[in-house]
Amino acid sequence: MYRLFLVICILIVTSCSSKKKNLSSEEVDTSADFVESFNDVSLPFVISDTSIDNKLGDSSLINVKLIKKFLPDSVFNEFKGTKPKYYAMGKSVSEKTGETYLFVKAATPTRQVGYILCFDKENVFKAGMQLVSNRTDRNAHAEGGMDRRFTINKNMTRTGRDGQNYYNRNVYVYNNVGTFTLILQESNEAVAVKEIYNPIDSMAMTGKWSGNYVKDKKNFVAIRDGSKANRVIFFVHFEANNGDCTGEIKGEAEIVKPGLARYTAPGDPCALEFIFTSSKVTISELKGCGNYRGIKCFFSGSYPKKIAPKKKKAPSKK
Repeated sequence: MYRLFLVICILIVTSCSSKKKNLSSEEVDTSADFVESFNDVSLPFVISDTSIDNKLGDSSLINVKLIKKFLPDSVFNEFKGTKPKYYAMGKSVSEKTGETYLFVKAATPTRQVGYILCFDKENVFKAGMQLVSNRTDRNAHAEGGMDRRFTINKNMTRTGRDGQNYYNRNVYVYNNVGTFTLILQESNEAVAVKEIYNPIDSMAMTGKWSGNYVKDKKNFVAIRDGSKANRVIFFVHFEANNGDCTGEIKGEAEIVKPGLARYTAPGDPCALEFIFTSSKVTISELKGCGNYRGIKCFFSGSYPKKIAPKKKKAPSKK
């Protein structure tokens, strides 16, 4: 009788502990509870730019405080300055590697975006990426999702002005350095030559290392004054292998000692190092920056400093 009573107690405790928490409340205390509270979905799981518009019930609503508690702000950068609602769309667990992938929707009245989030086997958040967003272009269609091999596919098709059908396909996998790595790109669109926009070009550059470090129009590093004296804002753009591999990143790096600055950011696995001299800057990729470049190239190399033209003195008035 005692053994039977003990078994019943164990079953009750196990049942209570494995019960899914309510994501719309604040009763989720741990990241393990957060992950477990998503319903399982079968792979392949695909979200399209039309299905993301579908309204989800309050039962799938995620409390904003849980989003801020278990996920970095950088995951939802496109919603900065707004107050979206978040919905749990499902989860899938890789039995081989132990990662759990969560599918989440963020929505405002005008914008809906589907995301994939990766947690490791200890239920620690590792990486997040946008899969698809609602579109207003009737001639284009996009979808994103995960297949049975836990490969992430992002596809876009459109009808051009010439009546032809064009497509773009990007394939990613999660790697053990904490990022989604691009492993395949396919497209039948012609490569358009475009001018590279430098988003920090007009910012102040009075600091010792501020300036433009340029190889050519497609390979350059822009350094500008940071928010503090020991920081610099940077923008890097490069094109390697005859344009087959490109990279671009913007951020703020800390000057850790004279002539040496490092970039790291919460929620971003990428880490860069900048070594300055009076005539050049040398970049090294310390950790995987695969989200910002192609798979066959890296942020590396030296860029000579462009000498700023001297300002002409105004003629003196007699």
